[in-house]
Amino acid sequence: MGGGGVGSDGKRGFVFVEDFQAEEDGIAMAEARCLDAIRSALENLEDQLEFFHAIKSQQRTERDAAMVRLVQSRSILGRRLAEHQGKKYIVIEMA
Repeated sequence: MGGGGVGSDGKRGFVFVEDFQAEEDGIAMAEARCLDAIRSALENLEDQLEFFHAIKSQQRTERDAAMVRLVQSRSILGRRLAEHQGKKYIVIEMA
């Protein structure tokens, strides 16, 4: 029976058990290749999920910063409108 794995040197390899007949060895190799392909697909999926998580966090941070700027702008606009003490300006009426 064979299986892919990462050795201590960081390289992927297969472990072979002696006393396999040629047919069993072929089946084991096919199974090992299949398992290796599945592992590679899962590693790729994990990388993509980490990437999407990082993007989501960045977007959340940018959204929060934009909301803070919006609140500050509204506050400044409110103070400036209050300073006009009822004076009629077309910009104020539009706001």
